[in-house]
Amino acid sequence: MPAFLALLRTHARLKDQLELDVRRNSGLTVARYDVLMHLDMAGGRLRLSDLAQAVVLSPSGLSKLLDRMQDSGLVERRPDPDDARSTFAAITAHGRALVRKTRPRHHAFLQHVFGDVLDDHDLADLTRIMARLDAGIPR
Repeated sequence: MPAFLALLRTHARLKDQLELDVRRNSGLTVARYDVLMHLDMAGGRLRLSDLAQAVVLSPSGLSKLLDRMQDSGLVERRPDPDDARSTFAAITAHGRALVRKTRPRHHAFLQHVFGDVLDDHDLADLTRIMARLDAGIPR
């Protein structure tokens, strides 16, 4: 129970601080930044199913988020030329500029939260432990 409570408390505090930091630096929510970051890292586009899995949202949750992001000019949906049943989410030039402007400040925040507190061994342990917990959670 102490480990679970520590994880819960740390997650809540980290999530709040992360939201404040991303909003302050970009005006984006963490969810929007997460989508833009994944699209940018993937070369500019991802199938909706792959994006939903990457950002841990249901397909309907992602669809609603993408609707709002599309209205803001951050992303657009594009049909898959090879599969009429599939659609891509693609980052726009505006979305790419915003995520790239935000990334250095976001990485500085992560460095402060993780890198200034944990050494490389701690980070490897944390990554390993989180992966094991994630693998044990039913999908």
